[in-house]
Amino acid sequence: MLDLKNWFSPKHYKRLWNVGPPGLIASLLLIYLTLQYEAAFSIKKYETGHMWVDVLFFLIFLEMLFILFWTLFSLPPKNRGRKLSTSGIYSFIRHPIYTVVIFHINILTSLLVGSYLLLFLVPIQYLLWSKMVVKEEEYLIGIFGQEYIDYMSNVSRFIPWK
Repeated sequence: MLDLKNWFSPKHYKRLWNVGPPGLIASLLLIYLTLQYEAAFSIKKYETGHMWVDVLFFLIFLEMLFILFWTLFSLPPKNRGRKLSTSGIYSFIRHPIYTVVIFHINILTSLLVGSYLLLFLVPIQYLLWSKMVVKEEEYLIGIFGQEYIDYMSNVSRFIPWK
């Protein structure tokens, strides 16, 4: 059973708003501003009605769902912040949900609207999230100590290879 009293302690509450929600809001705002920029300057878009675009969209969407479900089964919400999971998807990447936000949301939106610029936004988002996630990793080092430091040296942040 989830201990709500402990979960809403100042330490966990601060962590909850440290990276995820602000990062997601920043990512969605960047996507929105990029689409507005494209519209304002009539930047050419690619055709999205082709079957290969639909197939690619479907495959990336399935991959996103796969990552999210694998994350849920690798570290159930009741164990987050209490147990360091180094198995399942966490044996490949340290932040699978942030990986979905950085890569999948941009690519899926690009495929949906035919935006070239959103594809160029991926490296910018990668850098933005890399800077933001440092605070969360410091928090996790505070909880798990040397075990998390060793984990960081063996597993990449967002991409499953170093």
